[in-house]
Amino acid sequence: MALTAALALFDRATMPSHDVISEGPWWLAWNFDPIVVIPVALAAFYYARGLHRWDERSRLHSRWRVTSYYTGLVVLLLSVQSPLDRLGEHHFSMHMVQHNVVMMLVPPLILLGAPTTPMLRGLPRWVRKRIVTPTLRSSVGRGAWRVLTFPIVALGMFTLLQWLWHLMPGWYDAALNNNALHLFQHFSFFAISMIFWWNIIDPKPLRSRIPLGFRILYFYGAMIPKHILAAMITFSPEPLYETYTRVHLFLPWDALQDQEIAGLLMWVPFGEAINLTVAAILFRVWWRQSERQTIEDERRRDEQRAREASAVTPGATSAG
Repeated sequence: MALTAALALFDRATMPSHDVISEGPWWLAWNFDPIVVIPVALAAFYYARGLHRWDERSRLHSRWRVTSYYTGLVVLLLSVQSPLDRLGEHHFSMHMVQHNVVMMLVPPLILLGAPTTPMLRGLPRWVRKRIVTPTLRSSVGRGAWRVLTFPIVALGMFTLLQWLWHLMPGWYDAALNNNALHLFQHFSFFAISMIFWWNIIDPKPLRSRIPLGFRILYFYGAMIPKHILAAMITFSPEPLYETYTRVHLFLPWDALQDQEIAGLLMWVPFGEAINLTVAAILFRVWWRQSERQTIEDERRRDEQRAREASAVTPGATSAG
């Protein structure tokens, strides 16, 4: 309760009534929140600006990377500004969809867009000179980033964040009833998930510190606690969050059924299905890299044997 009271001082607007979504149908309840829209628009602009300034851009930053990046931004906007956001205030299942889109779909799409170089080239000069460069050169900044992206730390934060928001008494209800806290909840899920996925997807030109083959274990290490949390939500004998017991429900099931569906969504499509997909992709990439390395090693050995043979042949001919 103290946390809710403190954040209420910074709440920028009173949340709409939980009895109705809007005066019209729920599917017309679109948002236009400047706190969300402006940063996403800037991220899109500076990325495009950086690509325009990148004259020597190579095939390594191809069109599919650009498409992936902008798809991630669009999906992010749709997840928090579309009717899904307002529907999530009335249905835990829809809130679960929203959070898992922000955590499991948006970060890999953005990171596959390799945003580091385009963003650095696109940012205003004063931002690079006064903020980015000093931070990157600072031992404190580099050290903090190494700690945050250390695999055990990233995995732990990713797991702990989900468990705290879903199981700490009052936290989830507070977020549903306080706009500032609700925005912070979304931001925390997105930020920690970006760090988590950083260790799975190489955001070129930077690289993850985890060898490719071990990234499957890293990913599964995060999914096991997520599955346990999903099972706890699915099989809970009563609703976990008071807010969802008193709001108007638009979908044809009661609060407990809605909670069961939320747990199953977290468990299956945003759990096991993504597990198998990511594992398959990582294994395929690892296999192809191993094949290329094997071919390269064989080529080097053939060249070495050819050099040795050419060095021995003249001497053998002369002796004959």
